[in-house]
Amino acid sequence: MRLVFVLSLALALAPGSALAQRGGTKAPNVQALLKEGKRLYDAGKYKEAADALKQAHEAQPHPQLMYNIAVALEYAGEPREAMTWYRQYVTSNSEDTNPALLKNSNRAIDRLRVQLDREDQAQATADADRKRLEGEAEAARKQAEEEQLAARRAEDDSSRQRQAEYDRALKSYQRQRIGAFAVGGVAVLGVGAGVLFGMQARDAREQFDNASTLEDKETFSDSTKSKALLADIGFGVGLAGAITAIILYPKEGPPTQGEVRVTLAPRGLGAGMEVHF
Repeated sequence: MRLVFVLSLALALAPGSALAQRGGTKAPNVQALLKEGKRLYDAGKYKEAADALKQAHEAQPHPQLMYNIAVALEYAGEPREAMTWYRQYVTSNSEDTNPALLKNSNRAIDRLRVQLDREDQAQATADADRKRLEGEAEAARKQAEEEQLAARRAEDDSSRQRQAEYDRALKSYQRQRIGAFAVGGVAVLGVGAGVLFGMQARDAREQFDNASTLEDKETFSDSTKSKALLADIGFGVGLAGAITAIILYPKEGPPTQGEVRVTLAPRGLGAGMEVHF
């Protein structure tokens, strides 16, 4: 679409565009602005051409300048402003309007309206997509925060569980040591009792050997047997206690953080569990 330059040099030099004394300033040269607008338009500089034509229109309004401005703006990619100038041309009600240009303007208005409707619809779709993506991003961010919070809670729960298992293992270790020491103490007492009753049995045997009467010998014989039996029982208890204490005493040191050990005892003497994590 080409610009319609029907304004002649005479128009540019008409009284409305002659030198105007407004505060001592000189009115713009409309003819020069028209030529500059056409030159810029032919060079493909449509926005600059529209600006030059606007200056000419401000200096000397003319309906066909409105049309030229609209055409330049349409090619400059300014459909909304172009449609505004097309409408001004259509509604100018001037005798200088051209029927063919009126028809072109109405077609341009319809064309631009469809274009703008599509652009508005595309913009609305883009805005809706942007909002949807922002919503999805926000939901993803919240989900990530919730997952991080859940992970921290799980880690805290795991830490508390490990601490509880460590405390249980430590208590089990301590109980085993106490049990081993207690049984060991019983073993010591048993051995001590065996030694004591053994010495008493030996003394009773010496008294039996030194007895002169049958009644005394029978008395010391019974005492020797009973003391010897008690000594045997004491030594037996001491031996069994010593073996049990050795079995019960933990074979490893106390558990450390992150490692739980509960040793196993033979059947009938206690049970435990060893856990590493």
